[in-house]
Amino acid sequence: MRCTTIDYKKRVCRAMNFISQNLERELSLEEIAESASFSMFHFHRIFKAVVGETAAGFTRRLRLELAANRLLSKQLDDITTIAVDCGFSSSQNFAKAFRQHFGMTPSEYRKSKIGNRDSKNEHALSLQATYDSDTVLMNLLNNERRNTMNAEIKEMPEYNVAYIRKLGLYSKETCEPAFRELMQWAGPRNYTGPGKVLAIYWDNPDVTPVEKCRFDACIVVPEGTVPEGPIFTQTINGGPYAVCHFEMKPDSFQQAWEDAFIWFCDSGYECNDQPCYELYHNTPEEHAEGKCIFDICIPLKRSI
Repeated sequence: MRCTTIDYKKRVCRAMNFISQNLERELSLEEIAESASFSMFHFHRIFKAVVGETAAGFTRRLRLELAANRLLSKQLDDITTIAVDCGFSSSQNFAKAFRQHFGMTPSEYRKSKIGNRDSKNEHALSLQATYDSDTVLMNLLNNERRNTMNAEIKEMPEYNVAYIRKLGLYSKETCEPAFRELMQWAGPRNYTGPGKVLAIYWDNPDVTPVEKCRFDACIVVPEGTVPEGPIFTQTINGGPYAVCHFEMKPDSFQQAWEDAFIWFCDSGYECNDQPCYELYHNTPEEHAEGKCIFDICIPLKRSI
């Protein structure tokens, strides 16, 4: 019975990933079931039992959250374009579904979220206005933040990884148990090492309910590795990424993400809809000052 439960969870994770990678097109239940090697007959019940929502509900929520993220990141795109690009048949259907899910229209959501973000930066903006004539001081303030980080655009390889998935708030309480469990499996198999451990963050907690945010603790493994127990395998796509390199205390990860996206917003690049990931190069115990050396990798649209 235990093996059956683990096998179901593994295959449902495959179905979740398949849906995430195909949000822009209409997916049939049969197609989703086939991606996870399920028959149609009981798939919808199994999916709901594991995920807590139906496959259709999960797909609709991810499309709405993708649209919500684009409303904020692509402020010049009109709402109809965003609706169609996220798999909705019309702006009317999108507006109705969006209001039901978020409790406001897409335009109201965009204004409220951008307004909240702007209000948080009000103090920084007032500083900039006060010292507008003194560009040297502003450069010093910016450099103080960015000197902790090196950033570059890199072609990242494809990674075949073993992983454990957890749902919930991106926090120490969620992430550390996942990595402990993963390392207990990987250590005896000699899969550990610098640049082989990753964390995938599938969702934006500003948009997705925290209890539904997906976190994958991952480790790079050889092709053909057979997972066991609660360990599953997947492929992280290669391609162009903005790679932001940090050497910081373990309690500074939130600041690192903020710094990475401040740099990214000024970079002129555009991210695609794949999830971001962290790539770790050490453990704090290996560092003389107890610091983590890691990269935040932001997937980019490839230039045409």
